Amino acid sequence: MTSLLRIGTRGSALARWQANYIRTQLLQHWPDLRVEIVMFVTRGDKELAKPLTEIGGKGLFTVELEAALLASDIDLAVHSLKDLPTDMPAGMTIGAVSRREDPHDVLISRFGVPLASLPPRPKIGTSSNRRAAQIRLARPDVVIVPLRGNVDTRVRKALASGGRYDAVVLARAGVVRLGLAAHITQVLPFDIMLPAPGQGALAVQCRANDDRVLTYLQPLDDPATRAEVDAERAFLAGLGGGCALPLAALAQAQDGALQLRGLFVTEQGEPLRAAGSSTPAQAAALGAQLAAEVVHTRHDRVLAATSYPLHGWRILVTRAEAQAVSLLGTLRYLGAEPLPYPTIRIAPPAQHDEMDVALHRLAAAGYDWLILTSVNGVRFLWKRLAALDLDERLPEQVQVAAIGPATAAALRERGVEPALVPETFVAEGLLAALTDVDGQRFLLARADRARPLLREGLRRRGARVDEIVAYRTLVTPPAAPPPPADVVLFTSPSTVQGFVAALRGERLPAAVVVACIGPITAAAARTAGLPVHVVAEEYTVAGLVDALLAYRRQVMEC
Repeated sequence: MTSLLRIGTRGSALARWQANYIRTQLLQHWPDLRVEIVMFVTRGDKELAKPLTEIGGKGLFTVELEAALLASDIDLAVHSLKDLPTDMPAGMTIGAVSRREDPHDVLISRFGVPLASLPPRPKIGTSSNRRAAQIRLARPDVVIVPLRGNVDTRVRKALASGGRYDAVVLARAGVVRLGLAAHITQVLPFDIMLPAPGQGALAVQCRANDDRVLTYLQPLDDPATRAEVDAERAFLAGLGGGCALPLAALAQAQDGALQLRGLFVTEQGEPLRAAGSSTPAQAAALGAQLAAEVVHTRHDRVLAATSYPLHGWRILVTRAEAQAVSLLGTLRYLGAEPLPYPTIRIAPPAQHDEMDVALHRLAAAGYDWLILTSVNGVRFLWKRLAALDLDERLPEQVQVAAIGPATAAALRERGVEPALVPETFVAEGLLAALTDVDGQRFLLARADRARPLLREGLRRRGARVDEIVAYRTLVTPPAAPPPPADVVLFTSPSTVQGFVAALRGERLPAAVVVACIGPITAAAARTAGLPVHVVAEEYTVAGLVDALLAYRRQVMEC
């Protein structure tokens, strides 16, 4: 009786190519085998309008396939290895790693010129933090524009005359596999763009105890590629794993040796590089070693190269999941054990009617000022500008005020230089910094829960203010109670509200340190009956970390 194997795959053109490639390889080695392909639509394929980090990362491309494997609905699943999370579900294994395609990234541009020759402030499409960070190193004037969709869709957007993008960056492997190599403008050299861990390789995932399938897959496993990706994924895992981190890695096996290069780009845009070599048998150890080197050499004003000032502290982070990534990473590098415990969720407005009217007026220079009070406000406003096909660079006549440095940085990423950033990063500071507003017209883009202070203060001084909800903060207390922790971090009154709701009437243990990003959040914590031990002097995430470090030093000295 002929044996049957069922391959699970996503339905995109590239995913189908990959599944058919593995099917062909299986049949070459096992001519009597029957191989069927079963299509799946994953959540990552459905939610193309959102960045991956906002909806849960690249694992959303694999979870449905893994569930089907565990249920024995399919026998194996084919993935781009760079999309496969480093944490493998229990009962799963990578049965084979195919021989790797060229792991370079490529630039595709409607101008037909390389990265260095693109016009000033080029709009480059990518939703990869890794690519964005490296592009900024090569072209500091770049404007990164979010880009999702299948490979063929991205190529079409890159080539559209007068389109939203001056160029896009993609993995060469996917472009070549779909027969689109003729559209490549530049193969980006590794000294400009190191690839994602596992880029160019295919992973065949199966059940760990399925000896029949593992036997069929054995001839497809390429030992050199397996060693390379093991080293790269160990580097990724050593720095926290996940697709949101701006890191890259490239291992190359040759003549019995394995060379590995790793890169991590800090929040300040500083590239930290590590390189080393080993035998292929020590690939994973090499990746872990280089990750440790990056951690140890991270240049931070509060972190000496071999010092971990928050070591031993379990720190609960209540910030929304998508916004907590960099904070979690910073705490981890400082030696703490960060515990993600999001008590809020950031969502778009319930309806866009008022926003759309205001944005059309903004695009027509109908305002003197645009005020933005958070990074989320920037993100949702620019997303809506793109949806309305309005110019995202804003009219020159419109001045933009940002409440703090993080909001200002988000604006600069989109090609807008803020005219005003106050010395104190709260609404009171912004209001005090806005002078001579009588008769001027303001567009204030805020959260649904924002205080009315800015609106009312400006109107009292004669300004005309249109106020729109740019995003909503939804209080979503987790179902499970907070895990044991030494510190709880709050970054907004809403995070306090969600945390208190999650306590469900229980008291916070007296030994727990409560740290708040600023006085308004601290007031909300005290009103909720929580003690407040740490309040940041600079009302930013970096300021909160600095305040926590100062508190820890004070405790250690006592």
